[in-house]
Amino acid sequence: MNTKKWIVLITTIIVAGLTAGRGWSEPRTADAFMQGKGAVLEPLACPVQTVEAGAAIFLDRVYTFLEPPEGLTGLPFIKTPIAGGVQITVAEDGLLDVITPVSETAYSNVSELEARGFTWVQAPAVFQCFGEKPIDRCRIYQKFVRKGERFQLKKWAIFAGFNPQGQKFYCPPARVKRVIQMLKHDTTWADAAWKAQDIQLNRPDYVVFVPRQPRDKSKRDQAKAGDTYNDHFQVIQHGGKLFAFWTQASREAAIDQHIAFSKSRDQGDTWSEPIILAGSRNKKNPGLRASWQQPMISRTGRIYVLWNQQVTSRGPHCGNMFGKYSDDEGETWSAPKMVPMERMSRDPEDPLIPPSWCNWQRPLRLGKDEKYFVGVSRHGRLPGEEKDSCTVEFLQFGNIDDDPEVEDIKLSWFSTNENVLEVRHEKFGSACEEAGIVKLPDGRLFALMRTCAGHPFWSQSRDAGVTWSRPKKLLDRDGGTAYLHPRSPCPIYDWKGPEAASGMYFALVHNTFDFSGEKEYQRRGPLYLIAGRFNPNAEQPVEFAPPRLFAPRPGGNSFYTSYTMVDGKGILWFPDHKFHLLGRIIGEEWFEDWNMP
Repeated sequence: MNTKKWIVLITTIIVAGLTAGRGWSEPRTADAFMQGKGAVLEPLACPVQTVEAGAAIFLDRVYTFLEPPEGLTGLPFIKTPIAGGVQITVAEDGLLDVITPVSETAYSNVSELEARGFTWVQAPAVFQCFGEKPIDRCRIYQKFVRKGERFQLKKWAIFAGFNPQGQKFYCPPARVKRVIQMLKHDTTWADAAWKAQDIQLNRPDYVVFVPRQPRDKSKRDQAKAGDTYNDHFQVIQHGGKLFAFWTQASREAAIDQHIAFSKSRDQGDTWSEPIILAGSRNKKNPGLRASWQQPMISRTGRIYVLWNQQVTSRGPHCGNMFGKYSDDEGETWSAPKMVPMERMSRDPEDPLIPPSWCNWQRPLRLGKDEKYFVGVSRHGRLPGEEKDSCTVEFLQFGNIDDDPEVEDIKLSWFSTNENVLEVRHEKFGSACEEAGIVKLPDGRLFALMRTCAGHPFWSQSRDAGVTWSRPKKLLDRDGGTAYLHPRSPCPIYDWKGPEAASGMYFALVHNTFDFSGEKEYQRRGPLYLIAGRFNPNAEQPVEFAPPRLFAPRPGGNSFYTSYTMVDGKGILWFPDHKFHLLGRIIGEEWFEDWNMP
């Protein structure tokens, strides 16, 4: 053996001996928490909350802190998926705390934290973070971290004790806290504790409805209305009151699907118990399903609600248009009547089979002379086609302000038959649907649609919705980057009000798509808000700022939404996980990148 190798070997033996003799292999420990300012972290795609007993810990599990140690209580922590994997980047020096399972478990990050120079804070040495199992007993680690350091722990860990500057910190407003407390203390609600935590995940400012039936379908009462599926959430307002309509069932497309209605007399603070306006009331005594309601209010205050009414054994999209109205703010309603629909080229050849259609947004006063106008998704196939496709056409309600009987409502159809808006993809077929529409300051209409092509597509009309341009994929601006998006809702609204033509808009996109996937229906992860502004000189007349995280829920963000102005603030009403019905203020902070007034 040469001299150099001997030196290396002897040095290794000496270092190993010194380490063993002096305890250098032992972890750094402290009897008390280090004191000092918390580190500032780069903005995260996860919400931040406060460590306290009863606070939900993870984005995708219903685990809550038991009695956290005094040194942790009141500190901010990052709510991540339980699997971990979120990358933490330090923006400014400071302290960072990490809670991890004890080293005896397979889920522990102890070895990596100690290798990275963290100190085991033994105050206490071990504590029960949540649950009752030994696997959920944890240690606390702490370190003074430096700018630029990165941490990405693959197993679950709780990052805490940092400076929450720049993070999305959620503190429920009083009206939401009231619901949370009610759920925590009212034992008549099924899964109340879980629901109290789950409604907070996407940071609502309003709570309209929380299901009473249990999550476990085997425990549901089939003699009562199914209420664990809540979707196509449409809120309208009149005379200081809010009126909410939605499609409800025990699960999507279940035999008990029906139209639910509730109202608020105090601008959304409290809501009445829902009533069923149409459809199948429960599974024990099923009827024909009603779906995809579309509410409108005439100038006199008459409330109309139209819907897709199943009349055959075919699924919930196949139906005729039915409706009813109320002249006393929803206290009583007229008998349901049918609105005749014009048949189109993709409808079934058998005239006894209704078309398959859906209006996923509520009609807005965007048509000529402020008539109610909406995009229609119509499913079907042309003669000779092997597979169904979905296309967009447009519908105008001509005489709502004349307070007609339902059967006398006049419909005008645009972009139909060979003129429908269509998007084809060589792998995923043909689908262009669920148009959301805004008005531009120069009078044009701009529509955003979900497709099967991995992107949202847009179209515009220069003649009040009569004719529309060929759909194009949505970019952040002319010549810019295309947004990725699965076949999932991608709503767009005018920030100043649904019919304001303000020039300031926002849309919601998932901004992810895997073109190597087998289907265009892919996992719907977090949703990102993109703030838009009108550019009269651009081919794509709305350009967008970089995406900002809006809904951090890891999955289930299928936003069939509506938008209203309440006390001067824009409220996005959304079905969270198609379960809870919530509202959230869209404030000016979302438009900071544009420096909008």
